[in-house]
Amino acid sequence: MAIIILLLISLTLWWESPPATKGADAEGHEFSAERAFKHVEVIAQHPHPVGSAENEKVRQYLLQQMEELGLEPKVDSYPWTIKRNDITELFDLHNIIGVLKGSQEGKVLMLTAHYDSTPFGPGANDDAVGVAALLETARALQAGPQLANDVWFVLTDGEEPGLLGATAFWNEGNYRETIGLVANFEARGSKGPAIMFQTSNDNGTLISEFASFAPAPVSNSLVGEIYKTMPNDTDLTVSLKAGIPGLNFAHADGWDKYHSPLDTPEYVSLATLQHHGDNALAAAKHFGNVDLSDVASANRVYFNWFGILIHYPQSMVLPLTLLLCAMWVFSLIFYIRKETVSLKGVAYGLLAIVAGILLSLAAAYIYYKVIDVLGILKPEQRSPAPAVNPTFYNIGIVLLALFVHLIVTRFFKRRVNEMEMVLSGMLFFILLLVGTTWFLPGASYLFALPLCVHAIVVGCAMRRKHPAGILNRAWSIILCAILPITLFTSLFHLLFTAMPLSSNIVCAALCSILFALLHPMMLRFISARPPEHRVDYSIISG
Repeated sequence: MAIIILLLISLTLWWESPPATKGADAEGHEFSAERAFKHVEVIAQHPHPVGSAENEKVRQYLLQQMEELGLEPKVDSYPWTIKRNDITELFDLHNIIGVLKGSQEGKVLMLTAHYDSTPFGPGANDDAVGVAALLETARALQAGPQLANDVWFVLTDGEEPGLLGATAFWNEGNYRETIGLVANFEARGSKGPAIMFQTSNDNGTLISEFASFAPAPVSNSLVGEIYKTMPNDTDLTVSLKAGIPGLNFAHADGWDKYHSPLDTPEYVSLATLQHHGDNALAAAKHFGNVDLSDVASANRVYFNWFGILIHYPQSMVLPLTLLLCAMWVFSLIFYIRKETVSLKGVAYGLLAIVAGILLSLAAAYIYYKVIDVLGILKPEQRSPAPAVNPTFYNIGIVLLALFVHLIVTRFFKRRVNEMEMVLSGMLFFILLLVGTTWFLPGASYLFALPLCVHAIVVGCAMRRKHPAGILNRAWSIILCAILPITLFTSLFHLLFTAMPLSSNIVCAALCSILFALLHPMMLRFISARPPEHRVDYSIISG
């Protein structure tokens, strides 16, 4: 079973890794990270915050590159005043707009990134990578057939002090009337996949279209729901407030380089740059030939799974939740009447799950504090070589949660039989499903889809004299494990790479919840052979 788990985890992570880098000798119509990286090296030589002389140098370079690409760039300038720390600052914003003409009249596709940096670092990833990806995309599009729609390449100024360039841009009423869709390219790290982490509301058409062309999609509606609760903003925030549909892309691994002196070309991942460019080029080719006058339709739930983007209408979430609740209640009543389970046993199962969650959290917190006190882990420091490898630290969190869960399982195994524990795990998932259905419907797939498989297996077991016999079959254990392990692996991958190490303590609780749903598999870790029936099912257990 351990081999199967490792295989599922490895395949999930492999499919979510950035694509292979294309060299400078790639075909002219293809995106080449090596070609794009040359722009990064020029743009990110020094910090270039808005209003600085270095920012002017970067702007002149970008104008030159756009002119050579035939984009006929123009600069929109806006005088701006901001007050910070009781000091009034006056400067000019300069947005750069290049246009790749289409063959037809219609709404415009806008690809955008910001070219200013913070005063603290050269901004190689944030956001020279995004700017370079758009320049190379424009070059690749010029080498291919003409698109139907105009494509605007908008490089905004003053994003870092507060989305100033984007705010000035969207104050222009004629731009609001002209543009039909925005794709923004950002960064919160220095490596990892380019995640499509945010969409406009009423995203049904956008998600369906994105799923049809994305070369290596890494995205899910859970990320979008989480992002809504966070205080972070990007230039897309402004366009969404202006009522323009859009997609937001960013990479988040290697976050310790973010907004720091270490955000240099040395720490740019060519694979990440390739992923950004592949997304930008594919989006331009597709949406450049789509009528953008009305791309709004009902929201969809979506997630990437082994290289494809699976999606379905969000309107299905509530009916599916109600159906799963009804199926669980029916299963409980059936097995109580069959004297296979008891309410007391299911209650003990819930108690075991709660105990596992609380003990896992406590153990993970102690684990983190011990490492921190010993001085070998400083997650707040911006260090290119942390004393503790974050990957090993995060693996330790998972193994610790597994160890705690197995101890709790041993303690409760004589009070709860296999079917009671499975129903308890399903009940806990149903409670989480109800919560996400109500508050975060985009996250509901994480609980609803594994529950669907479990409901089918538990239903098949109803025809057997000893239902646990099916639960302990290798095929049913593997079938029930595929979705939970792969979906939660994607979630952990996001949290482990995008969040500070101290925040990953919460993953111990998520691991414990996952293990509770996979009770028959967890029993295999306790016993080398399939568990026997520990309870006489001819009487009510407990």
